[in-house]
Amino acid sequence: MEIREIKSSLNILTVLQHYNLSANKNGMLKCPFHEDKDPSLKVYTDTNTFNCFGCGKAGDQIEFIQLKENCCKRDAIMKAKTLVNPNEPVEPIKKKSQDKNLLPRIAVLGKVAQDSKASFKRTVKAKDYIRTRKLNPDVLEVGYIGSEFGKKWNEQLKQSALSLGIFKEYKQNIVPKFKNCVLFFTKNEKGQIIDLYGRSINPNGAGKHFYLNGKHQGIYPNYPETKATKIILVESLIDAATLKQQTEIDENYTILSLFGTNGFTLEIETAIKELKELEEVIIFFDGDKAGNEAAIKTAGKLKTINPKLTLSKVETPEEEDINSLLQGHEPEILNHLINERKPISNKTKEQRTDTQAAPEPSQLNTENPDKITYQENQLHFIIWGGIEKENIHRLKINLLVQVKSKDYRYYQDDVNLYSNGQLQRYIKGAAEELETSGTLLKNTIRKLKNQIESYRLTLIEEQRKALAPKPYQMNTAEQKEALRFLKAKNLVKNTMSAISKSGLIGEQQNGLLLFFLYLSRLFEDPLHAIIFGKSGSGKTYLQTKISECLPEESVRTITSLTENTLYYSAKNFWKHKLLLIEDLEGVYNAFLPLREFMSKQSISKLTTDKDAKGNNVQKVLMVEGPICVSGATTKANIYEDNANRSFLLHVDETPNHAKQVMDYQRQLQAGLVNESQQNKYKQLLQNTQRLLKQVRVINPYAPMLDIPECVFKKLRTNMHYLRLIEIITFYHQHQREVKTDKSGKAFITTTPEDIAWANYLIKDSLLRKSDELGGQVRHFFESLKSFADKKEEPKTIYAKEVREAFRMNPMTINRYLRELESRGYIQRNGGNRKTGFEYEIKAWDEYEKLKSGIDILDEILEKVKMKYNSQNKPKAQV
Repeated sequence: MEIREIKSSLNILTVLQHYNLSANKNGMLKCPFHEDKDPSLKVYTDTNTFNCFGCGKAGDQIEFIQLKENCCKRDAIMKAKTLVNPNEPVEPIKKKSQDKNLLPRIAVLGKVAQDSKASFKRTVKAKDYIRTRKLNPDVLEVGYIGSEFGKKWNEQLKQSALSLGIFKEYKQNIVPKFKNCVLFFTKNEKGQIIDLYGRSINPNGAGKHFYLNGKHQGIYPNYPETKATKIILVESLIDAATLKQQTEIDENYTILSLFGTNGFTLEIETAIKELKELEEVIIFFDGDKAGNEAAIKTAGKLKTINPKLTLSKVETPEEEDINSLLQGHEPEILNHLINERKPISNKTKEQRTDTQAAPEPSQLNTENPDKITYQENQLHFIIWGGIEKENIHRLKINLLVQVKSKDYRYYQDDVNLYSNGQLQRYIKGAAEELETSGTLLKNTIRKLKNQIESYRLTLIEEQRKALAPKPYQMNTAEQKEALRFLKAKNLVKNTMSAISKSGLIGEQQNGLLLFFLYLSRLFEDPLHAIIFGKSGSGKTYLQTKISECLPEESVRTITSLTENTLYYSAKNFWKHKLLLIEDLEGVYNAFLPLREFMSKQSISKLTTDKDAKGNNVQKVLMVEGPICVSGATTKANIYEDNANRSFLLHVDETPNHAKQVMDYQRQLQAGLVNESQQNKYKQLLQNTQRLLKQVRVINPYAPMLDIPECVFKKLRTNMHYLRLIEIITFYHQHQREVKTDKSGKAFITTTPEDIAWANYLIKDSLLRKSDELGGQVRHFFESLKSFADKKEEPKTIYAKEVREAFRMNPMTINRYLRELESRGYIQRNGGNRKTGFEYEIKAWDEYEKLKSGIDILDEILEKVKMKYNSQNKPKAQV
């Protein structure tokens, strides 16, 4: 009896029954292979397989017997025969020593898949990455590995994962190799996970693509069904996932992914070879040189598998792939391109003409970028290690040359093709070693240099395109929805509501102000923001949540910045962009150029470089804005120069806000938060900004406006106030009448409603700029006054009382008290270090007076409204 017959005849439930085991109605039972308190082993009766989510063991009926009897596979097969046919003669089972060092590959990968899938569901940034690829994270079978992955695994499981390449050794620790990666799973013929592909979602990571050790195994997304008639072959797993989520394509075609242009594995070839009803294979590769060349090579392999196959190729637009097409167009474009596919010639290599059979002999062969070859006349060149792209002033390569008739002899050396001296020495040495003409070498190397230069420029351009974010293309429905939002009444109020619905908890006022400050990036002189708060108070959370409501192509997020980084950016890299700094401490050394960039909207630096001949030459580095800068910090008093250029926002650190955030965190963990709804509002706000165009704003009420006398740095603050009103007016451009001045220039005008919103948003910032106390000290002092006010006369307080009531670090309390005392807000009346000092509050109403000074904004607004109403009063009818 063959193994296949045994498996088809033996039900896994029969095997369980033989060992007095039974599964519950959900197919679960306690695993017999490890101590199991709760059922963790799942039985799949449709495939006669099992998988334990606890120890990771998995397999079919025979593998279950093998594990249960602790025997070799042959003995397990003999045992299975007796379960199929009780009359089968029984041979004694030889026990084998169990390998405790490594678990089976399928078992380990099953555990990885289980944990990573759960991690993916919990990780917002992983799901957001999938959404950026226009894929549905709720139906896609993917996982995610973070920094904490596998920490609770036992040592045996870790060692197994290490041997497979899931983990790696780093500084004597075992850490995830696939850290910050979204995982895609390939499967074997039984539908079991047999291999992994990791796509890094960390923009600052060292690489994008991660694989297990050894050769690729399995097929993605699944092995093809035996009755498959039409197959679409794609280059990458993400492209396959993209087609798989298009219902019409998935229903009419079987989709298989290669592992890159050279990833047509023997396993994929064998699987296709066994499809007896297969009629056509459609090759849908990237629209670049590598994709086109790989399509021809793959077609040749398919023709050798089955000469009767119909082979066709999808004409992918230049520099596009399947997933990028979906991101930039309607999904129908994929159907259209597949329907418009072109047949691939069935001629063999021998039947082709000379021009079809091979590329021109003088063409640079860059199929392997680390081993570039070139051949002309009798000379054969190999460039080892690739081409240097970073320094365009030189062309230094490691060049090997052979004469075809003397393959056993070669000459190899480093040479800078732009250095006449090095090139002459190279030609002389090669001519002597190979006994060939120096003139022939010189002329051929000159042609080779021209080819390398063209190739290098192509690489640099591809790199530039890869770094530049692709502009998002809205579809018709998205444009209509965004325009409807911009034209609706109560636009600012609706925007505040949309920001809250996008996932911002509390902080509505700060969130709306940040939204408008970030919108100023579209102006020639943007505004900036600094967010203050204690560690863990939510300042980075506020900044991140608002930035998520901006178009992705407009945001640059950094955690660290050196002084020279800004100067060496591409000239227009920061133009009309938001620079988001997670912690201002990380850019301390770059404060000087950053301040200049914020003020002048451009920076320049005179530096020295070397020309092609090695001479020193002066060079001016210039980077242009405008740029909007936003940063978060815990230190409220050390950024005065930057603060003068920015709006100052202080996060809400009240207990009520903390409770709101914690309630939201609990709901998120319980799966009660509608994240797809949040993403819908983020997308809506992003699209509204994509519809805004440059338009001039005139504020006819500007001469009437003023800011409080108590504000420090009035000159710059006054301009900030006027600019905020301008931004709010600009945001209403789809609701305002476009007028023209005497010179014919178009403009829109400010209304009192715009000024009212600006007053609402700027009051807190003006109050902070008017207050000589920092935000944290002010919060402490106001709490101190409330604490003292509740006491009976005399209303004196002791430092010890404050420490007990406020539960703050004693060093922090002492620092705050000393600052308040030095400024005259409190007075020390007695006490000592042992019993504690006694303090009396001397300034009870100073903050209220400060607030009342800010109220001048409302008084002026009433005058503006009166003027507006008089100007727009309906004329009496005669």
